Amino acid sequence: MTTKYHGLPDIDTAQDIFETPDEPDSLLRPGDSGLAEDEHNTIKPNSENIDVSGLPGRKNVEKVFGRGTRRRDPKDLSFRPRLPPLSRHTQSTYSPSSSEDEDSGSQLKESSISRLRRLKAELAQLESEISSQPQASTSGSIPVPDGREGKRKSVLLPKQPINLISELNGLKERLGKLDTDELNLVDDDGRGPSEWDDRLKRLTERVNSQSQEGRDVHQEDDETSKRQYSLGEIDKRLAILENALGPLGEGTNQNGPLIPTLTKHSHLLSLLTQPRQLDAISRRIKLLLVDLDRAASSSSKRNTTITNLTTDPEKPSSSSTSNVNLSQSDYQNLQQLFGLLSRLDGYLPIIQPLLIRLRSLNELHNDAATIAESLKQLKNQDKNNSTEIGQLQAILDKLNKGLDQAVQGIMSNWSSTEGRIKGLEERLRALEN
Repeated sequence: MTTKYHGLPDIDTAQDIFETPDEPDSLLRPGDSGLAEDEHNTIKPNSENIDVSGLPGRKNVEKVFGRGTRRRDPKDLSFRPRLPPLSRHTQSTYSPSSSEDEDSGSQLKESSISRLRRLKAELAQLESEISSQPQASTSGSIPVPDGREGKRKSVLLPKQPINLISELNGLKERLGKLDTDELNLVDDDGRGPSEWDDRLKRLTERVNSQSQEGRDVHQEDDETSKRQYSLGEIDKRLAILENALGPLGEGTNQNGPLIPTLTKHSHLLSLLTQPRQLDAISRRIKLLLVDLDRAASSSSKRNTTITNLTTDPEKPSSSSTSNVNLSQSDYQNLQQLFGLLSRLDGYLPIIQPLLIRLRSLNELHNDAATIAESLKQLKNQDKNNSTEIGQLQAILDKLNKGLDQAVQGIMSNWSSTEGRIKGLEERLRALEN
């Protein structure tokens, strides 16, 4: 309660009915005045209502005042091994009995590196406890004891909740900046690393084993966040591509979708590759160029006449010659051309890439024309070759027939000669006999 109303001015300064008069600070706090060593020489107050006896020790407080204290819930109790609090070598002003309970030989002086390790271990333990109990840490609802129900409400603004995880991360970063390698491993008394190091190592091993279980729980959330992050990057890249491939122009919407623009471009390319469309476009461009040349020449003549009038105002013959030079048909053509300029404004940025495309396609059409002529020649050669092949086949058929007839004649001659040879052999045998 003292910290809650600290810094505020006192509202009620009047003395209550049952309030004793305030004593001077020198009587209530003899330790500040340097009289703590001589307890017998302290000046006692004159009031009989004040108990001057010493307060009990820290360990005996619960025995003396333990009736009204509230016990903790068994759910909140934790049996995890923790390091004992650092006890500073100071004499307490009111508890002479506490020095008897505590052994002075067991108190060890902590070095800087052991203190750093202890702080890191406590930070890791706090993170594991907060991650294992997210509901208890975020709720922030503290049960109010029964004795505070009758008190008035505070006028101050409610305290803002503190994000423990962010505070712990900040402390961890600050501790990480410290170089433990540069610290001296020897204590101030000249001794080596004390028992703190062994105990801290054991504690860090237990904390790491417990924090690994909490990491497995949050792994799925990390995977989903990575997927969302990757999808967001893909969307950004697609938006950049759409902006790059969209139609360029002042009045057109540059943030058009990707697939329709691609279909339009493919359709335009298919139209431009057709020779009829290219011929029509080239004719229109030639006519437009001729009309533009005429308009430029007429505008240059008009500018020259205007300059002549401004330079020589005393010569009326120049205006008459200019009117003679510009006929009615030329004037009408000029008006038509000026009317066409409003239509051509949207196509002006497309004309230059179109001309480049047409020049590249012109070479392709020339190559295609040569290929067509060569194909015609090949077709004629094929026809000639087919006729020659037919003639050769007829000759071959005739040769086959002639060869067949010759074979038949040879076979008949052979059979007749065989018959004659046999007849001669029989006659020779008969003559011999």
